[in-house]
Amino acid sequence: MKNKTFELHKMKNTLEILRKKKGFHTELISLYIPSERRISFIVNYLKNEISQSQNIKTTLTKKNVLESISKLLGQLKKITKIPENGLVMFSGAIAQNGIPGTEKNEIYIIDPPWKINTFKYLCSNEFYLDPLIESLEPKEVYGLLTIEAGIAGIALLKGNHIEKIEEYTRPVDSKRAAGGQSAPRFARLRQEQITAFIRGASEHINKIFLEHNITGIFIGGGGPTKLRFVNDNSLDYRLRDKILSIEDIENHGFMGMKDLVRKIESKIIDTKFIKEKQIFDNFMKEATKDKGLASYGLEEIEQALNYGSLDTLILSEKLDYDEIQRLGMLAESIGAKIEILSNKTESGNLLYEGFGGIAGILRFRHQRLN
Repeated sequence: MKNKTFELHKMKNTLEILRKKKGFHTELISLYIPSERRISFIVNYLKNEISQSQNIKTTLTKKNVLESISKLLGQLKKITKIPENGLVMFSGAIAQNGIPGTEKNEIYIIDPPWKINTFKYLCSNEFYLDPLIESLEPKEVYGLLTIEAGIAGIALLKGNHIEKIEEYTRPVDSKRAAGGQSAPRFARLRQEQITAFIRGASEHINKIFLEHNITGIFIGGGGPTKLRFVNDNSLDYRLRDKILSIEDIENHGFMGMKDLVRKIESKIIDTKFIKEKQIFDNFMKEATKDKGLASYGLEEIEQALNYGSLDTLILSEKLDYDEIQRLGMLAESIGAKIEILSNKTESGNLLYEGFGGIAGILRFRHQRLN
């Protein structure tokens, strides 16, 4: 059975390669096929494109387009049924080292991670990749807000990273009155300052969170300001309904974001950021045990793969792609899970810097290499 994490990483790498492919003319073909389409329909469509391509005036362009379509037809002959999510095919004449006249046909076939809903045939000087790139973007975005009197940290939790947007500040006096000022008057002025701060912060928060169509909002703070903010009703009504929890945290501003995320882990377990942290935490728990099941380093991981004792392979996205590919295929062959941690998270960076980017959790302990 294919590992989804591994397959998504391979597709991401393929898209990076395809993004760099350019043609001198409209010679690169992109073909998106929904699962509902019969292969016979696609074949007839491409045969009609062959007829249409006969009208291309430039001899070399016509030759390249006809060859690209023929390559697609050749691949379709090998397929009996379109996969459940559909199929995406790219074929085109790519100049070698960007030199005209050195074009060679290249063909790429991708099983999309999510369902293709629309049939699309495009001929351009580059491959049409937008639907696939968009499919890799996080499906859920959460709003993070840490707030204390005078400072509000605004961020987004997108997939595997926290995107810090803004730290909104506005002067608010400390709780102690200045000399010569009565305590009641000072308290009243301070409350007015806090109200002005909350209203100003709300304007920024409304704009940012509405623009990003967030799934939910998490709010953290150490004092009463967070509750006063919620009860003030200056937050847009479309956002008030998306508040998922209000947490007590020690730090504020951007410094409080990690504290807030730790508090809400159980509430957003499906977010990639949280998943990566939990994967690394599980590895570290085993690594700190006397007879734990953690393993790391290329030699130990290869040995575990050869023994069939590896339960979970954990790799850094910073590794060379060919190395990830090789280890991933070995892991698939023994039915091991594969997790690839990004370089945008603290967990991913710790994996790479502390363990060389190659680690795992064993099914059973075998003798370590000397």
